[in-house]
Order: sequence, then C-alpha cells, then structure tokens
Amino acid sequence: MSKFYGMVRGNRGASTRGGSANSGFKATAQSYNGSVITCLDYDQDNNLKVRIELADGSTTYGDVAFSGTFEELKEAMKLLQLIKEKKASVTIHREKSNKMKALERMFGEAK
Repeated sequence: MSKFYGMVRGNRGASTRGGSANSGFKATAQSYNGSVITCLDYDQDNNLKVRIELADGSTTYGDVAFSGTFEELKEAMKLLQLIKEKKASVTIHREKSNKMKALERMFGEAK
C-alpha cells in the first residue's frame, strides 16, 4: 500500500500516482509563469516532512520556500494568514486616516 498518493487532472483526464516510504513523493505544477514543486517523505521519527519549492518559469526544481514537518507547515500558514489580515487592517486604517486628513484640509478640522 502506498504511503503517499497524488492525483492530477488536465485535458487528458485524471491520473494518479503513489509513493512509498522509501521513494517519497514529488509533484510539480508548472506553467510558463511559474512552478510549484512539492516533496513529501517521512523522517526517522515517522513525522511527515514537506518541502515546497517555487520557481519562475516551467521547471521541476526551484528555490526552497518551506521545509519542515506537516505540523510546522500548518502553523506557518496560520501565521501567514494573521500577517495578511494585519496588513489589510493597517491598510484600511491608513486609508481612513488619509481620507480624514483630506476632509480636514477641505472643510477644516472637526471641533
């Protein structure tokens, strides 16, 4: 039985592949604009390890964007979401502040 299992679907339908604990599993999604390469395997303590590589253009290798356990990846994604939410909040606050300043310049400071 496969330790890993993957599926791709394109213009020729779907195809699946498996990977063993010894072979690991590597999947690439490529376009002319960029590629995402995902590698899965297990460490000596049987923790699922994930490596994500990113590259410009269509290729089967790239720069490592993440390497760690699956649990570490989930935590990293939670932190990324928090950062994105914080940036959005700061941007909204800045836009409101800039609009208030413009209104104050136009109509004078509210008293």
